Amino acid sequence: MSRVYFIHDANGERRGSEADLPLSVGGSERGDIVLPGVPAGAVVAYIALAEGHVYLQPADDTRLLFHNHERLVASKWLKSGDQIEVGEAVLQWTVKGDQVFIQARPRVPEPELAPPPDPPPSPPPRAAQIPVVPASPPLPAGHRTLRRVLGVAFAVLVLAAGFVLFATPVVVHILPEPETQSLHGFPPAIPLGERLLVVPGKYIVRAARAGYRPLEAHVEVINGGLQEFRFQLEELPGRVTIGVAPEAAFRLFVDDALVAVDSGGVAEIDRGKHRLRVETERYLPATQESEITGMGEVQHMSFTLQPAWAVVRITSTPAGAAVQVDGTMLGSTPLDTEILHGPHAVTLTLAGYKSVSLQPVVVAGTTLALEDIELQPADGRLALGSRPAGATVTVDGEYQGTTPATLTLTSGTEHRVRLSKPGYATTEKTISLNPAAAQELTVDLAPEYGVVFVTSRPADASLWLDGKPAGTATRRLRLTTRPHTLELRKPGYAPQQVTVTPRAGVSQNVNVTLKTVARARADAMPATLTTAAGQVLRLVRPTGTFRMGASRREAGRRANESQRLVQLTRPFYLGVREVTNAGFRRFRPAHNAGSAEGASLDGDTQPVVNVSWADAARYCNWLSQQDGLPAAYREAGEGLVPVEPPTTGYRLPTEAEWAYVARVYGRQTPARYPWPGTYPPPSVVGNFADARISDTLADVVPDYDDGYRVTAPVGSFAAYPPGFHDLGGNVAEWSNDYYAVYPGEAERLVTDPAGPPAGDHHVVRDSSWRHGSITELRYSYRDYSRSPRNDLGFRIARYAE
Repeated sequence: MSRVYFIHDANGERRGSEADLPLSVGGSERGDIVLPGVPAGAVVAYIALAEGHVYLQPADDTRLLFHNHERLVASKWLKSGDQIEVGEAVLQWTVKGDQVFIQARPRVPEPELAPPPDPPPSPPPRAAQIPVVPASPPLPAGHRTLRRVLGVAFAVLVLAAGFVLFATPVVVHILPEPETQSLHGFPPAIPLGERLLVVPGKYIVRAARAGYRPLEAHVEVINGGLQEFRFQLEELPGRVTIGVAPEAAFRLFVDDALVAVDSGGVAEIDRGKHRLRVETERYLPATQESEITGMGEVQHMSFTLQPAWAVVRITSTPAGAAVQVDGTMLGSTPLDTEILHGPHAVTLTLAGYKSVSLQPVVVAGTTLALEDIELQPADGRLALGSRPAGATVTVDGEYQGTTPATLTLTSGTEHRVRLSKPGYATTEKTISLNPAAAQELTVDLAPEYGVVFVTSRPADASLWLDGKPAGTATRRLRLTTRPHTLELRKPGYAPQQVTVTPRAGVSQNVNVTLKTVARARADAMPATLTTAAGQVLRLVRPTGTFRMGASRREAGRRANESQRLVQLTRPFYLGVREVTNAGFRRFRPAHNAGSAEGASLDGDTQPVVNVSWADAARYCNWLSQQDGLPAAYREAGEGLVPVEPPTTGYRLPTEAEWAYVARVYGRQTPARYPWPGTYPPPSVVGNFADARISDTLADVVPDYDDGYRVTAPVGSFAAYPPGFHDLGGNVAEWSNDYYAVYPGEAERLVTDPAGPPAGDHHVVRDSSWRHGSITELRYSYRDYSRSPRNDLGFRIARYAE
């Protein structure tokens, strides 16, 4: 636990702790402990703490300092009862347990002593004593003094040996060289040439030189070899007295940095060449380039200020206008006033007149005349309304909005105000307003009519006018000359709307033919659709009946091509092209179509192959989900079957749909081949087995080269029939139907056939890059499969409704 210090000196009584050490001993201005009789600015000693013990160290003051009546020239440990004497002052040091009492007081003079005037008394007679032989005779006084001197010398030698043993050499470098320099600490440093021997510990370096700030730096010496400390004395700034004429409060900038100026007009500025600038409220900035001597030297600098204002004269017609400059009211015209240099906003206002705003630039010392400013009469305000509201308003031919409206009009001038509204006659008024006047005007608009003759087919349709029933549709109507909505309705027909705008003095005819609901719905179907995956499907509207299969006399006919009489009743969409590898990989990214005959089948634009019927059906369900359509297939056991009744989701085309588009769509007579005419094709019309694959396939088209060994990018050849690509060649295509044969049904009409409800195989239609015979290249050619193939892909279809 640290000790508590009680100090009693010329400043009274107070208490402290070891945290307050070191304490200076001196006069009233610098001493922590004030001694009587010591000058105010003097410090004679320091009381400090080291390793838990308090010691006394003399200061640089040359006054004699005594510790317990011995002159103090070096630091001394303090103990209870010690007394420090300086001149006529005494400092008493008393320790009682954890309390230390420090008392400063004047020295008490010793009384003058005088012996009694009578002689001293004779010693009393000695009593008889038994002689005693002393143990050893006392040393002579000279011997005792020698013994004390030898003991002190031995102690000094021990201390010196210890100091040398633990001391560290230290060199202190200070630039520029100071006039005075010292290292303060305990034990004190011992000079040794240009070095100092110092016991490790904390010390204070002090140095001084004229023109520089006094240096006082704390350093710590540690065990080890030579330690060097380097310091740079800081120059004192110059003391520059600033004078301005005429006198005014100012701010001083040195090299554009604001510098403080004391109440006496003195600023501290570093030595060197500087640009000084003074700024005031009503004078122009004044600047000087000056060489500042610094080093605490005093300099004087004077600035002559030039006015930063000019006299501005403002007059107006009429006079008496209030004048504001930058929002501050300065008086009324005519007005002479002083305005600071620079741009300003000058505003003149007078009741009954428009305000005038000016932005003059005032040049200091140059009179500015803003004379004969013409004030214009104030505008009037017209609150304009109409019955009915919403009329378009123009004033002197310029659009001003719709009624109700508040218009600002030049006073004392006639204005042409025009109101127009569909169904009403245009109305025009001439208005003139007094300055600052406010007027209200409401105009009644007169309705305007025209005649419309409506003719409906069927004639007994009902008419609705602007959303309200108006009788039969075929009739004469007298209507206001604004847009009207006519709607014609009849059960079994789709309603139809017509917008008509009658014109005054002119009759109009409106002829409307209603469509049946079925026809309107059919007409509303778009000609093409685009799926979320980017495939395009074209609308097919089947008409009449057609025959599937081939007659027995048709060259190349097979036994499974029995003729059937078919009628398709539902419009449907069919893919313009076969599904590509890229399109299928959006559903199944890992799919690889592989290769065949040394050529790749896996290009992004090539038709997808090596997919099962179930793969194709699952792709259709995925695509339906992307477009928000119901699924066309459902899971059944390990496979999929069509949903009944059929949905509008994406699916594979039925065999009848494929045959209708391939053979009948857009033609006068059914087609036999994927080209006009007979076998073989007269030109390159599709991707069939050709010369490029003749090294591995026996049946190829004679003298035919389509440019591809295996599959070609979809759509590489002209559309046949128009609108559809590769309906013949490239790849064969999966159908929605299970495979079956239909003997003896040539004359039995079948509507929308979709194949048997179950089976082991699905129908495959279309020829492929592997086919080149007359049998395979006919549109009537039928095949079947239950496994993927490298020449078998698919295209998509869906019902339109």
